[in-house]
Formats: sequence, C-alpha cells, structure tokens
Amino acid sequence: MVRQEWRLLFLLLAAGASASCAGTPPSARLPSSSTTVLDVASAEGSATTEEDLLDGDSGQDVVPTTAQVVDEFESWPLTGIRDDEVGNWPVLIVKIDNHDRARPQSGVNSADVVFEEIVEGGLTRFAALFHSQQAEHVGPIRSVRTSDFDLLHNLNRPLFANSGGNEAVLELLQEVDYVDVSSNAAMDVYERMEERPSPHNLFSDTKSLRTVGISRGNGGSPPIMFVRQDAGDGLPASAMPVTGVNLDYGSTFVNYRWSQQEGWVRTQNGTTHVDTEGLAITPEVVIVQVVSYTRSRADGRSPEAVLLGEGKSLVFFDGNLIEGTWKRTQAKEVTRYFDRDGLPIALPPGQIWIALPRVGQVQVVE
Repeated sequence: MVRQEWRLLFLLLAAGASASCAGTPPSARLPSSSTTVLDVASAEGSATTEEDLLDGDSGQDVVPTTAQVVDEFESWPLTGIRDDEVGNWPVLIVKIDNHDRARPQSGVNSADVVFEEIVEGGLTRFAALFHSQQAEHVGPIRSVRTSDFDLLHNLNRPLFANSGGNEAVLELLQEVDYVDVSSNAAMDVYERMEERPSPHNLFSDTKSLRTVGISRGNGGSPPIMFVRQDAGDGLPASAMPVTGVNLDYGSTFVNYRWSQQEGWVRTQNGTTHVDTEGLAITPEVVIVQVVSYTRSRADGRSPEAVLLGEGKSLVFFDGNLIEGTWKRTQAKEVTRYFDRDGLPIALPPGQIWIALPRVGQVQVVE
C-alpha cells in the first residue's frame, strides 16, 4: 500500500506540478539540458515511467565505481533488498540533528543509509538517505555543512533537505548538482515542535519533501552504492567474530554491539539510541570509514570531512568484522570497500550506517 501511494503521488505531480524555482540556487534547479528518468526511457525506446517496475540483477560481479543512472533493478539500490516493486525515484537526503537535546530523532529507522559526520565541538550529525521507505515524521532537521557536498555528488541529483546554512556554505553549495527541498525553498512543509527547544525542533516528512522536489525539478535514480552478496556467498577468510565497536567523536560517544536477534544495537552517551517511537537503532551493517578532517572552506571553526582518496575501513555484519580499505578517487564515484586481500567486500541486504571518525577514535571490542 505504501509503495502504491508513492507511485500515485509521483504520477499526479509529474503530470501537474508547475511550481516556480524562484529562490533556488541555479545548481539545484532542473537545467534545460538535463536528462530526466522519462527522457532516458524514451531515448532507449521504452515506455518506462516513474511508476514502472524495474527488473535487473542486484548481484554484483564487479565493483561499482562511477555513479550512473541505473535503469533496471530487482532490488532496492541502497539496501539490496529484493522486491517486485522497486521505485526509480530520487534519493532524499535529510540532515538530522544528533545533539542530546535533539534525541530521540524521528525517521532514522526508515532511512536506507545513514552517514554520521563530525561537526563543531566533537558533536555529530546525520545525513539520512531515504529511498525505499517513507517516514511520516523526520527530524530534527539542521543546517548543511561542506562535509555534505561529497555525499551529494555521486547520487545523481538527489533531493536535499536541510534548515539552510551560513552564507558562505550556501554560496559553495550552488556548485553541487541537487534539488533544493530545504526550509529556505519550502518552509511551508516544515514545522517547529513547541515541546522541543529551538533549534532542535524543526521537522518535516518524506512525502511532503518529495512533493516539493518534483515541483522544483525532480532528480535522477540513484546508483547501486554497494557490492551485495549473492545467494550462498560466505564470509571472506579475513573475517573475524567480534562483539562490537566503540567510537569516540570527542563529545559524542557511540557504541555498536552485536545482537543475533536485532543486529548492531547502537548506544550513544551511555544509553540505547531509540527513535521517537521507542524503537532501537539496529542496522544490519555498520561501516566505519576512517577519514581525515580539514577546516571547512566556508567556516574555519567547522570541520570538513575528506571523502575523496583512500583510508582504513572496518565493515561489520553478521557478528563479524572485515578489516580493509575504502577508496574513492572522484566525486562522481561511489565509495568502494575492499578487504585486506584487495577484494571487494560483498554486503548482506539491509540498512547501513556509515561512521566517519578520525584516526584514533575507533576501538574494536572483541
């Protein structure tokens, strides 16, 4: 029923949306030369529309590299979960607050992928990627950082929801190809929750944000971000069973502990991390991608994650750890993860949380 509602929403809006793009940075609008999903389908002689089912092979024999439009899926591209009704709408990225006053958050358990990045004062924020599921309530929504730019570059014009940012950040953001669904673009689909302290009280929902996205130009289908296991695949020889991992971001302390029944149970600052419905955060896969941080180009007080290059990675799934490396040489490429033998790491289907700590902030618990 939920996916049928999505398709109806997209058909209605695609047919009738004509809202103005005034106030949107030029890079966040749909250029006249852009190829939409419908254009791609027409160019290949297909009658495919945004409601059509996509039936491809989710098994990956090669490592995904450059992020490109993928026309056929039989699994959701960000989770690898097989489905007879896979949608080809764009990814919606929402910046979510992770201050103690922002917890519990809404919607995080419905995201396909969640990145955790360091911001000022050793705190962290989330960039939550929504594609296969809706969330009736998402937030608290906070401002953009320059660390977010390379999270946007390889997703084929995603929708980006945030509460704005300082003038320098927004100026640099104009160089990024995305669809603006921020509070600056459409404040009417955001609301302040009076029972929470400001600025930790701005919320929206994925359906409304997607409605804005379609009216402002739409985006493209996402790439397949990760290599996925085929049926019968075993663990690489280098995999070792572990209890979990500790992450010390400075002022935010995060633990993941393996539970056979639930997954990787997340705790933050000593308590189980739950959403507003009381459900614990328990992703199937946790990736610790160790990166360096520089001073933000827009604000020297703010750290900026370096997401291009290569470094150490720790990949956790099924109660095991696979140590290796990550690599991404260009902004349009997806990040690739390799084991110690240089082979691509194939992940099981499910939600993925990706931590972006500095060197020295990670402790594996055996």
